[in-house]
Amino acid sequence: MQIVTFETLPSTQLYLVEQVKCRLVDLPLCVVAEKQSAGVGSRGCAWDSVQEGLTFSFAIALSALARDVPRQSWSVYFGFLFKQSLQTLGQEVWLKWPNDLYKGTCKVGGIMTQIVHENLICGIGLNLQDAHYGALGALDKRPLLEVFLAQVEARLKWQEVIQAYRSEFSAHHRGHYFHHNGIKVFLDQARILEDGGLQIGDRVYYEAR
Repeated sequence: MQIVTFETLPSTQLYLVEQVKCRLVDLPLCVVAEKQSAGVGSRGCAWDSVQEGLTFSFAIALSALARDVPRQSWSVYFGFLFKQSLQTLGQEVWLKWPNDLYKGTCKVGGIMTQIVHENLICGIGLNLQDAHYGALGALDKRPLLEVFLAQVEARLKWQEVIQAYRSEFSAHHRGHYFHHNGIKVFLDQARILEDGGLQIGDRVYYEAR
């Protein structure tokens, strides 16, 4: 996958979405920004710039990805692959359902995905150094990016990903919650379904809003 780096962009995600909508780029493509001036996160929230971080988005045709991934669970899929990539480089992180990266009790990153013209666009932000937000610490960014993109293109099957994620889910999620329609939903009694959904009692959730 080609990697293009910009010194600064308002948002790697918005940039790639516009480029793909207008069919101005060849895919697959990864766009990295050393700094973002108007980064976006999930639920339309702003993703604040930090002192040092890794911010990138990539676009790839759905036909070039694993065929068995449920369309509503791409953030879980790529979030787990990115977590694994960090762990191969010695970083102890975990994926909070559905799209947040944590080190211990501190959020250090996030994942967002959207589909445009049957292409998948995924944006990831990882905090490395900052005085005000949770951060992972010093890290060589290029090897991490290359390891992760290689995993993306390896087309790991959804069943392998979801089984691994389900096996470690309960070890990390006690005491945590997500927001749904402005309400905190606690994860202590949650279980992950085969399609990546989250079941709590008789309710099933597919994304945090």
